[in-house]
Amino acid sequence: MRRLTRIGLIAGLMAGLLQAVPAAAQPRPLTDAECQNLRARLAEHAKLSDGVRRAVATRAAASPAPPPPSPAVASTSAPVPPAPVANRADEIRARLQKIPVERQQAEDGRLGALGRFDLGRAAQYQGQLTTLDQEKARLEQELAGLPSRPSAPAAPASAPTPAPAPALVGDSDRIRCQDMRAAHDEAVRIRLRELGAKEGQAGVVPLIGSKGQTAEQIARELEAQMPSAAPGSQVGLLDVNGDGRLDGFVDVPVKDVYRVYRQKPDGTLGVDAFVAGGNAAAYGDIARRLEEAGNRQAGRSLADLLAIRAAGPVRVTAETADFAIAHGHWLAGNFAEAARVEGAAARSMEFQNLRGELVRVTEILAPVNGGVALRRLVAQPRPGDQEQWDETTTAVRPTSYSKTDVEIAQAREMRNTAGARVGARSTTTPIRFSLDR
Repeated sequence: MRRLTRIGLIAGLMAGLLQAVPAAAQPRPLTDAECQNLRARLAEHAKLSDGVRRAVATRAAASPAPPPPSPAVASTSAPVPPAPVANRADEIRARLQKIPVERQQAEDGRLGALGRFDLGRAAQYQGQLTTLDQEKARLEQELAGLPSRPSAPAAPASAPTPAPAPALVGDSDRIRCQDMRAAHDEAVRIRLRELGAKEGQAGVVPLIGSKGQTAEQIARELEAQMPSAAPGSQVGLLDVNGDGRLDGFVDVPVKDVYRVYRQKPDGTLGVDAFVAGGNAAAYGDIARRLEEAGNRQAGRSLADLLAIRAAGPVRVTAETADFAIAHGHWLAGNFAEAARVEGAAARSMEFQNLRGELVRVTEILAPVNGGVALRRLVAQPRPGDQEQWDETTTAVRPTSYSKTDVEIAQAREMRNTAGARVGARSTTTPIRFSLDR
């Protein structure tokens, strides 16, 4: 009897403990701010993907319908036709009324171009803004110099101000907050599939457009989308036109530095850098221009570069004690300091790319006559139990404060899994160019 009592007591205690343990499988409910943030991102993904739009529409159809907009002010929103222009003063006033509208359109276009990282188009819109501002100042000065004329009769004070029309409700607004996390995750999976990434690659992020006006604001938005604190472990995919085709990608060479590779209209690759916080010196402009010019001279494509970018954790298999410091000087553009390394500094690492392939990389920094060279060996899997080995040596020689000479040598060979060479080794003619500060 005593034994049965003990068993019953233990069973009761265990049942109480099990009831006290919260259900770990239940996700924490979203706050209102978190829900609206995910809703806004979902709407941006839908703008860029027909597949996401269909998925969102399906979920919206299963959600309760929102209240219809009030028709009370529908008839009051019609634009009032402009008054006829009688003289030069009226012409100027009519033009001054149009300039803010045109300026807002140009400003919206500039922000959209910045969000698409189309810096050339953003510069064109900035030129339009400058022209409009100059025209406004000139017209205001001319109007001030014209003789005054009797003012038009004032409008009746009893005329009511039309109320603003209610905002339209989109499909993403119809989805309940309790379903928002699942809807957003589904949108991300659809876009990753459309952009050619392997499902389940945690280090690949389909990016949405930026609304920032400055480089730091764009960097902060990229930081929110690519929150990993480990440089080099994530890659963001850019689809500028929403056609399911890759237009660029973003990686993080240094903490708080977001490097954007984008396809230019002439087919070459542009490289831009957006910095969050005060870490701008960690990735120098001369290093960015070296990357851009080297890719252009070597004819590299987005696909070539993406294939050797980490899409998840990076495992360092070997590293000398002085590599981090020397490589930091290289990225900062301090090539003279990088050349101070004794002998050579090296690092070997391996990671998976966005296709889930295992890539092995060895980097060696060593001084050369008048400068420093970075030798990079990349091994990528190929069919038939073979590997493609690409070797690139970039030698940088600062000849003066304002000029740096660059020489790039490239070679390729195939090896089997045992490391033995298969076929002949191919090399290219060294590429030489100069960079001016």
